[in-house]
Amino acid sequence: MPITRSQAADLLDALVSLLRVSRTVAHRDVERSVSATPITILRLVRNSDLRLGNVAEQAQIKPSVASRVVASLEADGYVTRTPDPEDARALLVTITEAGQQHLRQREDWVLDMLAATLEDWTTEDAAQSVKVLQRLELTVQDWVESLQNPNHPSSTQQLLSRSGDGAVGDSPPPTEQPADSSTNSADTITVRETTTV
Repeated sequence: MPITRSQAADLLDALVSLLRVSRTVAHRDVERSVSATPITILRLVRNSDLRLGNVAEQAQIKPSVASRVVASLEADGYVTRTPDPEDARALLVTITEAGQQHLRQREDWVLDMLAATLEDWTTEDAAQSVKVLQRLELTVQDWVESLQNPNHPSSTQQLLSRSGDGAVGDSPPPTEQPADSSTNSADTITVRETTTV
C-alpha cells in the first residue's frame, strides 16, 4: 500500500532531524567524528588504492577539495600519493599504516559511544533499523538515477514533474477517478519496492 503525503512528511521531518543531530555531533567533536571529509577519504582507500579523481567522485566532493584534503592527510602521514602505473598523469592515493590506525581509533570510539547510547535497544531494533535505512538509501539512489536519466522516470520523479517546480509540499493536480473509487491519488505517494542488502 502506498504511503500517504502525511506519512511522507513525517519521514522527511525525521530524516532532517537526524541529519541535523549528526552534523551537530560532528561539529562539536571534530577530532573524533567519522563523518568528516578526511575520515571519509581514509575509509574509501582503506582496502584499495584509488585515483584522486575517483576519490572526489566517491566522496561526492569537488576535485579541488579532494586534492587539498589528500594533501593534508599526506602531510599527517596518513596517505601517500604515487603515480598510477597505468597512467602516469594520474595519482593513486594509498593509506599508510598510520592512516589505518588513525581510522580504527576513530571508528572504535564512535562504535563504543553508539553502543552505549543505544543500550536500551534490542538486537531486533538494530536489525530492523539497518534494514529500513538500507532500503531508504537504495530507494533514494534509484530516484536520483531516474532524475539523471529522464528516459526511465521513477514514480517520485513523475510526482515532482506534475507538481510544477517540485517544491516540497506542492500538491499534484487532481486526477479523475472512477465513480466507485474511494482513493484520491493526489493523497498518496508510491514508493518503489527495492531489495535490501
